[in-house]
Amino acid sequence: MTDNDDRTNDQGVENTGSSNLFDEMDAHIRESKVSPDAKARRARVEDLQRRYSIIETLLQVSTSINSTLNLEELLGRIVDAVVQITGAKRGYLMLRDDDTGDLTPALARYEDGREMPHNGFDLSMSVTRRVAETREPVFISNVGEDEELKEQRSIVDLNILTVICIPLEFEGRLVGVIYADSDRISETFSPSDLSIMNAFGAQAAVAIVNAMRHGELEDITRSLEKQNISLREELAGKYEFSGMVGRSPAMQRIFGVIRKVAGLSTTVLIQGETGTGKELIAKAVHYDSDRRNKSIVSVNCGALPKDILESELFGYRKGAFTGADQDRAGLFEAADGGTLFLDEIGEMPVDLQVKLLRALQDGEVRRLGEDHSRSVDVRVISATNKDLAAEVERGSFRRDLYYRLNVVPIHLPPLRDRQEDILPLAEFFLEKYSEEMKKSKPTLTRAAKELLLQHDWNGNVRELQNAIERALALAEGRDALDVAQFEHLARQKSLEAMVDEDASLKSMLLVWEKELIRKMLIKNSWNVSKTASVLRVSRQQLHNKIKKYELNPIV
Repeated sequence: MTDNDDRTNDQGVENTGSSNLFDEMDAHIRESKVSPDAKARRARVEDLQRRYSIIETLLQVSTSINSTLNLEELLGRIVDAVVQITGAKRGYLMLRDDDTGDLTPALARYEDGREMPHNGFDLSMSVTRRVAETREPVFISNVGEDEELKEQRSIVDLNILTVICIPLEFEGRLVGVIYADSDRISETFSPSDLSIMNAFGAQAAVAIVNAMRHGELEDITRSLEKQNISLREELAGKYEFSGMVGRSPAMQRIFGVIRKVAGLSTTVLIQGETGTGKELIAKAVHYDSDRRNKSIVSVNCGALPKDILESELFGYRKGAFTGADQDRAGLFEAADGGTLFLDEIGEMPVDLQVKLLRALQDGEVRRLGEDHSRSVDVRVISATNKDLAAEVERGSFRRDLYYRLNVVPIHLPPLRDRQEDILPLAEFFLEKYSEEMKKSKPTLTRAAKELLLQHDWNGNVRELQNAIERALALAEGRDALDVAQFEHLARQKSLEAMVDEDASLKSMLLVWEKELIRKMLIKNSWNVSKTASVLRVSRQQLHNKIKKYELNPIV
C-alpha cells in the first residue's frame, strides 16, 4: 500500500482507504488486551478483519477485471466476485439499453460458477428498478423484516432472505446493476460494507465501458478490413474511371480534373452535398493512379469519437491507454503506398486537426504512446458536405489545414443541377440491380421518366439509386416501370414553395393549376381524355391548358 491508496487509483475510482483500516485494526487489537470491555473490542477486531478480507478480495478482483477486454469474460468475473464476497447463492448482472433505458439481462451465475440461462432470470425487479432510479446501493440482510419486500410475490416464490444490489455508474451515466440474493441470511456481509462495494461497482463500470468500446473498435476495424478487401476485388477490373456515369458539362469538367491529377500525389478536397458521390470520385482518382495496386483506406471522421478516431488514424503502442493490449498500426500505415480517404473531414475535432496537419507536412506519423515517428507514403483525399471556407472563418476548422487539403478542389454539384445525368444514372442502376436480382431489365415509361426528372433529389445520387432499387424490387416481373412504382417520390412542394412571397392571388392560382394538371397527366400516363375526365373539363379545354403551360411528356 502507498500513501496514495486512500485517494484514487489509476482508473479514477475512489479508494476504500485500506491503509487506514489496517491502522484502526491494529489499534483495536492493542486495546483489546487492556480494555475492560475486551469482548466488544474483539468483535470490533473481527469486523475489521472481515472488512479487510473483503478489500483484499476486491483488490485481487480489480486486477483480474482490468486484465481482460473480453466483455463476456469480464462480466463473469464481476458476478463471481460479488457472489463470493456477499455469500450469495446467485448473482446477476444487467446492462442498461441506451435506446430504451431498460435494464436487460447480461449474465447470471450460481455460487459454484455455473451459468444460468437468460430465461432463468428470476429476481426481484422492484429492487433493481429502485437502484437504477436512485443510483444508491441496497442491502437487505433479512427480507422478512423489510415491509416493502417481504410480501412481494417474486421474493416469496423464490424464498429469498438476503438481497444486495449495486449500481454501475460511469461519468454520471448508469451502465447497469449487479444483483445478488440468497435463501439464507448473510453472515459474511453487512450494511457497513456497502461503501466498499459501491467503489467496486464504479471500477467495474469503468472496466465494462472500456470493454464495450474495445469491442466497437474491433468491429469497426473488421468492417474496414472487409470493405477494403471487397472493394479491391470488386473494383480492380470493374471500377474503371471510364465507367463513371455523368454526361452533364459539370461532370465532364470534373472528369477532366481527375485525369490531370490522378497520377500525382497531390491532396484533393471533394466538396458536395450528401449523396452526390464524393467517395466515388475519391476511388476514381485512386484507381486511375499509379497507386491502384495498393490499398485505398476510408474512414468517416464524423462517425467516431475523437479518441477512437485518433487511435484509428495513427495507431497505438501496447499500454498507451486502458484496453491497448497490443501494438496496432493506424490507417496511415495501412494505406502506405496507397490512398487514405478522409470522409466528412469537416467533423474532425480541431485539436486532432493539428496532428493531421503535421502528418501531411512531414510524411510521418507517431503512434499513441510512442516517442518516435514512422515514415509513410500516403496520398490523402478528403471530402465534406460543409463549406470549409466558411468553417475556417467561423474558427471551427484550421486555416492552415484547409489550405493543405485544398490543393486540388473538386466541387460536386447536386443532382438537381445536372438533370442530364438523371436518366443515364437511372438506366445504370436498372442494369446493376436487374443483374443482382436476376431479373430482366425493365424500361421506364415516359411518365416515369418525367417524374424522375421533376423530382428534387435532396438525397442526390444515393436517393436515385435507392428509388430504382426499390421500384425494381416491387415491380413483380413488369416489363416497364411506371409512375405507380415511384409513388414515394411524389413531389411534396407546398404552395408557398412554388410562388414568390409577394405573388398575387392570380399568379398563385396559375402556379397551382399548372402543378395540378402536370401531376394528373403523369398519374394517367399522359392520357389526355382520361385526365380531362378526372379533372371534369373538356378534352379541348385541357389541350389548351397543356399548350398554355408548355407541358410536354418525356419522349
